[in-house]
Amino acid sequence: MQERTITVNGFSKAYAMTGWRLGYLTAPPEIFKLLLKIQSHSVSSATTFVQYGGLEALQGPQDGVKAMVDRFKVRRDVLIDGLNKMGLECKKPDGAFYAFANVSEYGNGTEVAERLLKEAQVAVTPGIAFGASGEDFVRISYATSIDRIREALERLEIIFA
Repeated sequence: MQERTITVNGFSKAYAMTGWRLGYLTAPPEIFKLLLKIQSHSVSSATTFVQYGGLEALQGPQDGVKAMVDRFKVRRDVLIDGLNKMGLECKKPDGAFYAFANVSEYGNGTEVAERLLKEAQVAVTPGIAFGASGEDFVRISYATSIDRIREALERLEIIFA
């Protein structure tokens, strides 16, 4: 697959460089040349300090990345386990920091998202925002403290208990 694989990634998540808009792409040389034509006409270059920040992130110690991933796994597990205990079907994601919970028993994702905001003061994103197959889902971020996740779960229990 190496001759057909294109990898696109960024520094925002792994190195907490949100907003710096620094990313990278790897691809086989013949594909890379074609992609450069598109990139050169659609994207401007990252500022110098951001490029130096990316270089430091790659060359510096990686302990912080592992620690951050470990904290997100704990947050993920608390949220997903809590949602599943309420009877919402929600699989554990391997990456990212969002849960995608099936709320079809309570309405579609848009209706449930509105209800959660009004009645539980918990903001979620309707799954339909990610395509038609997400209509019965809501997306919940766990990019917050464990205490806020637990508080959100307590508020959600009012609706889903």
